[in-house]
Amino acid sequence: MVRPASSIAAHMLLALALLQPAHTLSNSNMQRPEGAEQLLSGPAFATEEHVVFGQEVSMTSSAGSGWSFESDGSSWHVWTHTSIFDRVDLPLWPEAMKEARVILSSSMCRTDSSPMPPFVPPRELEHCGSHVLATAHNDVPHGLHMAVAQAQMREWLAQFMGWSQSTQTGDSLSATLGPKAFISVGNSSIYHFTPLSARAMGLRPDSRLDLTAHVFGPQHYLHELIAPKVMCRGKQWLDNYRVEAQLQRTTHGFVSIRVQVISTLPAAPSVSIEPQDHADSRIAWIGPTKNAASFMLAANQSMPESLHLPNDFYAPTLDQHAGDVSIRTTGFSSFHPNLLVTANSHAFLPESNTCRLSTLLVLPRTYFFDPYQLRQQHDDGLLGARFQHYGLTELEKPAEAVATWGSVLVLSQDIRESQFNATVPIHARYRLPPVHEQMVGYHGEPTGDTHVDLTLPPPISAVVCPAGDLPLPENNILRNLHVRLALFDELGLVPVNSLQIATDTDTLLRMPVPSTSHTSLIQLSTLGLLFAGAIFVIHSARSKAIK
Repeated sequence: MVRPASSIAAHMLLALALLQPAHTLSNSNMQRPEGAEQLLSGPAFATEEHVVFGQEVSMTSSAGSGWSFESDGSSWHVWTHTSIFDRVDLPLWPEAMKEARVILSSSMCRTDSSPMPPFVPPRELEHCGSHVLATAHNDVPHGLHMAVAQAQMREWLAQFMGWSQSTQTGDSLSATLGPKAFISVGNSSIYHFTPLSARAMGLRPDSRLDLTAHVFGPQHYLHELIAPKVMCRGKQWLDNYRVEAQLQRTTHGFVSIRVQVISTLPAAPSVSIEPQDHADSRIAWIGPTKNAASFMLAANQSMPESLHLPNDFYAPTLDQHAGDVSIRTTGFSSFHPNLLVTANSHAFLPESNTCRLSTLLVLPRTYFFDPYQLRQQHDDGLLGARFQHYGLTELEKPAEAVATWGSVLVLSQDIRESQFNATVPIHARYRLPPVHEQMVGYHGEPTGDTHVDLTLPPPISAVVCPAGDLPLPENNILRNLHVRLALFDELGLVPVNSLQIATDTDTLLRMPVPSTSHTSLIQLSTLGLLFAGAIFVIHSARSKAIK
């Protein structure tokens, strides 16, 4: 059979994309060159909007130098600005890549009970950690062409995140970070997730949380871009709740970076905000209820102007839970535990008949879903829902030999069914001694010589509709308040109701691992058995030859 020329070319492109060294895709190592301060300031910031969401705010403006305000309680803030990189040497943008996103979220790590503003989705819909994603253009054909596009996107994102340097130096990060760490999700996206814990981030009421410090080095570009100048209590004070950077290529070949920073500030007698230089900056105060007045003030204005908000801005949607979801482990100390997933939903029925109840489960690379077994579970009626599996299906490799970060399982069912029960089998990858935690950042510290305890992220469950069914707000400020949750966009889903994580959720797993105290004995015994077996085979062969 003669293959078409396009198929042969696609195979060649895929081979080149997989074998091409990472450094050939970029002229930069993402470290700030000399004079970077001048490159990042100047006219790069076109617009910048600060949104304050609090109970009562007293605000004053100083022309050209920012704003000062007082609040009777903790307040939420959103900074949104766009920068164009024209003279800064970024990695070469792949032709097939439509968009890249970097999301740093502390949602699920929070334990405080402060009220959530309307624009912030509930904590149950985004895992605490860093999410790195990229999506190809819609016109990229599936198959080998998409494989080539995803390989190029992996290389670009690894360069942009600064992972390639770690991989090339051969340090401890080389096993978990790099182009091969991403998994394919949805129809045309790649995804990497690194979980963070509240203990590792030092989340305390009186602490200042800088999410970027847990992901980027001080010389990375994004570290400079997402640091608004906020003075509180006489020092810079910014508690990052969520940070997102969206990267797209403009029609002129530049790279546009849109940065959204959602932060919290505690009650303070005086807070001052200094806008970025050469930016069209505005500050808005949005009342906590629809009956409260909202105002907007530009940097060169002395009097605020009224800000009109649509009636549906305060409409109860995501902030009112549509039920609860729980997950419990059985056989948690075995190599083959099960996840028992239960969802109880009393969600309203959206107008679109394509909406479903979806539950997302995440595993680190030390465990895996077996899609073949899941298909059998579904056929036997034990899964209770349709499923989509994303991640490596290599079943025999040890955890240390797996390059990808983990896997994602999406369970979906008709929302008219009020209760959902599923038994999801998972399997542990065997470990190579000596076992040194942390493997993938889940902070599963060894609690003995024979096992490692870790806690899986809780399930994410929501009533979802296909992307495009729900329009985005037309108001620019409201559009900047819009939060694009990690992974939902890449899966082509829009959450319209969330399920609360039940209190009986228990995701503890205890993985058996080789005891380091017996490693030498086991290795010597194995060699001895191999040697004895070889001698036995040779002796048997010679005996047969003599006969």
